[in-house]
Amino acid sequence: MELQNIQRLAVFKMRNIGDVLMITPALRALRETFPGARITVVVNSGTEAMLANNPHLDEVLVYQRKEDNGQSRLNRIGYELHFLRELRKRKFDLTIGFTDGDRTAWYALFCGARHRLGAIHHSVSKYDPRHCIYNLSAPSSIPFMHEVEKHFYILDQAGLKLRSTKPGNLCLVVPEDLRAWARKEFEPLRPGRIVHVHPVSRWLWKCWSSESMAKVIDWLQAERNARVVMTTGPVARERERAQEIIRLCNSKPLFYDGNLSLSQIAALSAESDGYFGVDTAPMHMAAAVGVPVVALFGPTNPASWRPWTPQGKVLIHPCICNETKTEACDWNQVRACMAAITVPEAQEALDQMLATPKPQSPVRS
Repeated sequence: MELQNIQRLAVFKMRNIGDVLMITPALRALRETFPGARITVVVNSGTEAMLANNPHLDEVLVYQRKEDNGQSRLNRIGYELHFLRELRKRKFDLTIGFTDGDRTAWYALFCGARHRLGAIHHSVSKYDPRHCIYNLSAPSSIPFMHEVEKHFYILDQAGLKLRSTKPGNLCLVVPEDLRAWARKEFEPLRPGRIVHVHPVSRWLWKCWSSESMAKVIDWLQAERNARVVMTTGPVARERERAQEIIRLCNSKPLFYDGNLSLSQIAALSAESDGYFGVDTAPMHMAAAVGVPVVALFGPTNPASWRPWTPQGKVLIHPCICNETKTEACDWNQVRACMAAITVPEAQEALDQMLATPKPQSPVRS
């Protein structure tokens, strides 16, 4: 590929919040490789906060998912055509699909880009039409690796040689006004150590037992003289689970009951002394803002989704679902692998986290 001729490129990552954050090291590398190009990132609505103020891109183009606006079928067709016109208007030279769905492939084709690079899931047949849509060969099989590393592997295998071949840190920019807001929220809790706890995922099968989470929160506040700031997402089932944890606590943490934006949650993490919680987007956000992370893993594999930080600690036990590739666990209960994590294990990991000096506020570039 003639790199010097790439003036406008689009990166597609039309997935969830944490998935979007995982592409930020690749965006940094793309900016270094194409310093003069205009870089547009295409994401689903509700995830764009992960790229706010990111210095390695020029524009975030937000795709409104059908479930976000409840459009009729006719209006939906109109919206899809409008979105395609927006893509074509930008006259991309190169599109990079980090999402293996059909929509990414068809948008790459119809937007008129000369070079179209895409990732195709390893289980897709070689006769899948997406192999014809992408004219830069993407790997048909991706080795087992972390999601951050996969993006670099895809670019390398397609022949796009980056100036930086090693993934760096995640990049999540927290504006100073939000950090000041978080510091003010924490004023009544200082000068003690503050632990940000996000105990619930929107997928409840990722969650630890409410009783165990409450015991750890009480232990942090009563025996380790730390103050807990607890957050949860806005979805009703998440809030109900978080409220149950609060009811079980004897020492009440500062609790934000689903009423914060993603950027505010990131600011709380950035001003805290560490994060404790389950495998969910705020875990990745805490890693991105540079605080130590203790994460509870079960059904998802930490080799692919662990917090991308040298200050991360993962607690996990074998999961029969992952080992046998069957749904052996009850999805409506605390999974066996999560239940196997003990309160003393969590306490030991948190003791190690609290024993480390408070990290300097990092400059995320």
